[in-house]
Amino acid sequence: MIGRDAPVEGLLGKAAEILREQPLCDRCLGRMFARLGVGLGNDERGKALKTLLVMELHRRIRSGDVSAEEEFKRLAPRLGSYATLLYEQLFGEKPGMEACAVCGGRLGEVIEKAAARAAELVSNYGAQSFLVGCRVPESVVEAEERIKLRHGLTYAESIASEVRREVGKRVRDLTGVEPDFAEPDMVLLVDFETGYVDAHPLPLLFKGRYWKLGRRISQSKWILRDNVKKYPFSVEEALEPAAKLVGASRAVLHAAGREDVDARMLGTGRPMVVELKLPRRLDVQPKRLAEEINSSQELVIVVLDGRARRRDVRLYKSERAKTRKVYRAVFVTDADVNDAALAALEEAFKDVKVRQQTPRRVLHRRPDIVRYRSVYGVKVRRLGPGMFEALISAEGGLYVKELINGDEGRTEPSFSSVLGTQAECLELDVVYVEL
Repeated sequence: MIGRDAPVEGLLGKAAEILREQPLCDRCLGRMFARLGVGLGNDERGKALKTLLVMELHRRIRSGDVSAEEEFKRLAPRLGSYATLLYEQLFGEKPGMEACAVCGGRLGEVIEKAAARAAELVSNYGAQSFLVGCRVPESVVEAEERIKLRHGLTYAESIASEVRREVGKRVRDLTGVEPDFAEPDMVLLVDFETGYVDAHPLPLLFKGRYWKLGRRISQSKWILRDNVKKYPFSVEEALEPAAKLVGASRAVLHAAGREDVDARMLGTGRPMVVELKLPRRLDVQPKRLAEEINSSQELVIVVLDGRARRRDVRLYKSERAKTRKVYRAVFVTDADVNDAALAALEEAFKDVKVRQQTPRRVLHRRPDIVRYRSVYGVKVRRLGPGMFEALISAEGGLYVKELINGDEGRTEPSFSSVLGTQAECLELDVVYVEL
């Protein structure tokens, strides 16, 4: 029996123990010791172990060990080509080779074919990064796990892990595209049983800003029950040419807050992330997408700065994105007010917390709660008798129309309560959004 005391002999003993019970190809044998050695492939590990086994058994045979000859005759069909010549010398015939009990001898072929197909997909999609996944039949997983458990193999890895790594390395070498384990452009799913590779492009994400130049333009498409649009156009619909350009199924807008349908988005624009789902091309430049969007209509202008990450979407839609915003409002009052009253209005809204109960106009779609938002400052100028323009600097999420009209006391303080006369907003524009 092969000795097990010295480290190398111990590994050979374990390898012989495994091969006595079932045949394994080089890769599957080497994978049982995958975490030993650096810079080695599992095929190299398996080849090295089998070569050393042949050498050790040959040494014992030459020293007159009859049991070694019997051991070699038993193991030779599972030691591959490394044992063929010696077997012919000893027994005058070639050994019959046995197929691997785990992969059936297909693993190397699966890796090579899958890598070639995966590299083709990466190139066809124009992917800038990728990640490889692998689907392995339960019977293969169970066969592998039985060997690991029976022989106490603590340095082994799974067949799926080997396929992912080896295919990924070959795709990188063939295309020059690096894998990305966090947020890849696409996932390449290898089916071990069929050898087929499925391409799963992840949504394209671009960050930038948009300007909404007209009124009665919703942020997203608003469809009524009878499949009729409530508003004629939306910012999200303006993005559809970008989806067509890359063959995506649709475009989705993720914005840092939203303005009312009848409010324009001017000034610095609103920060946003554009998501293009199921794209067919992944190498498009953001400038090209913006040009396609802006040339297709005149109501929405976008600027795209570059690629975004999924965490950017979470940030834009989170409470942390509700930072300072500046609004321009044109409002009228029931009774004209003098300059002293306007000065008092400006003084009243210097760094003040405003209590707002959910406005009556949105109660049908939002819970009736009380929120507090900060108003940092207000500047007012007269446009005519009973008509004024205000610049309002406030925390994001403030209901500006209700800040002006008071919403029958549901917002306090309000322009109406401070001026002592009913005020109503005629026009509202967002001119600055901080992120």
